[in-house]
Amino acid sequence: MTATNNPSPKSPLKVVPPKAIAQPSPVPTPPVTPTPPAASPSKVPTPSKSYGKWLMMAIVLAGGVMVARMPISNYVIGEAEVTSRLDERQRLVMPVSGQIQLKVKSNAEVEEGDILAEVSSPEIENQVAEAERNLQHGNAALFAAQKRLSIAQTELQYAQKNVEIAQDRAEKKQREVQEVIAGNKLPRIRQIEAEISSIESEIDGVKNSQVGLDSKIVEIQHQITALESEKNSLQENLVSLEETIEDYQFAVDEGALARNVLRQEKDKKLLLTNQINQQNFAIKGKHEQIEQTQSEILQRHNIIEQKQQLIAGKYEQIKQVEKEIEELRDERENEVEQQLGLQRSVEQKVEAAKVDIQSETERVQKAEAELDRLRDRQATLILTADTAGTVLTPDLDLLDQNTVQSGQEIMKIVNLSQLTATVQVSQEDGNLVQPNQPVVFKVRDPYSPSYRAKVQDISRTIAPDKSGANPMLTLTILIDNPDQILRPGGQGFAHIETGKLLVYQKVQHELNKLFNLDKYFVGFSKE
Repeated sequence: MTATNNPSPKSPLKVVPPKAIAQPSPVPTPPVTPTPPAASPSKVPTPSKSYGKWLMMAIVLAGGVMVARMPISNYVIGEAEVTSRLDERQRLVMPVSGQIQLKVKSNAEVEEGDILAEVSSPEIENQVAEAERNLQHGNAALFAAQKRLSIAQTELQYAQKNVEIAQDRAEKKQREVQEVIAGNKLPRIRQIEAEISSIESEIDGVKNSQVGLDSKIVEIQHQITALESEKNSLQENLVSLEETIEDYQFAVDEGALARNVLRQEKDKKLLLTNQINQQNFAIKGKHEQIEQTQSEILQRHNIIEQKQQLIAGKYEQIKQVEKEIEELRDERENEVEQQLGLQRSVEQKVEAAKVDIQSETERVQKAEAELDRLRDRQATLILTADTAGTVLTPDLDLLDQNTVQSGQEIMKIVNLSQLTATVQVSQEDGNLVQPNQPVVFKVRDPYSPSYRAKVQDISRTIAPDKSGANPMLTLTILIDNPDQILRPGGQGFAHIETGKLLVYQKVQHELNKLFNLDKYFVGFSKE
């Protein structure tokens, strides 16, 4: 169906007579020819009648020119079908076959992220449970293998340590025997003595730091003395003020003093009490600092004791070294061989545990991947809203708690605050339409209200109408739908405000639409 752009029947145009009419130029008087004497005087043409005809023609012509130059509002009208915006609608379908439990009803308002429905799929639930069991078994086996590896590695560490100790002891015995033979002090003993000297230096450093802490305690005690002196002064003032308050109270009771004076003294007492409390709090903080500093001093005493115990241990090491000199070298060599044998045995256990861990890790990874895949699929069973809008699907209650097949549509959600509409207008009107032009949309119901809209998009494709005879241009308009009465699929008309045209331009445009005058007169529509 072709679109028309005829002006409204109630056109605001009125023909207004011109304020000044140009006078026509004087018409020359034709020469007078002699008439026969018998001619009747009534048959002679009168010059005044000819002048009046010319004047009337001039007035009509001037009025027509003025009317033709008058601007009038122009509208392009087209049939429209209401649609929803691409980014403000959602079509919800069943991800899998199963029983659905709806969380919303028809015509309900939803927000983005709201849960719309939950699907119960026994098949997926069974698969998830099986995958969880497989992962649990895999983790248990992996934990057991890791435990075996941890135990084996601990044993290996002990074995390696024992080997090192045995080798060290054997080497030491060899060197010590040589040193004893040579009459020199053993290097190990000299090293222990150097370590003892280093530890004693550390003890001296700790004692020096302890002296600084003692000085800090003395300084804090001086601060406490100053605070207590200030506190005592405040308390003396408080006692004096309390006596004054007692005197004022008696005077107030006798009516000899205003109560506001007594109230001021009590406020002073409250202020002094707060100051005394602050001094007590500060004194308490200083005592806590002393306690903390004394705790640090005690810690340093403990450190000194530990260092002294360490020194005692070093002297024990010297005695042990001297004692080991007396042991046989062959015994130490045999010990090394025994420890090496134990180490090789434990290394085999470690390698076997590593192989088991690698195998169980691969098994757990596969189980985790399968469980993640199934949980991702299970997460799709909680259907949420991708956009805010209104549920337009009717009779949703018939689907609730029923089994629905995979791929079946459940509901449609559309944001009704703004809708779009596709408008078909005549190709000849296309040059008048521009983006963002205001539009008035009205459905076919004569009692329906009008809706404000604007041109959102203009298609570059020209397609014939339903009859196939008239080329049509497709527009997209954006409709404000504050009352949310409009629904997608509604039919109506769009009145696109294209600005103002002069009357002669409007007539020219309509004639060109009817007779395609551009075909016969080049540039007719541009005149």
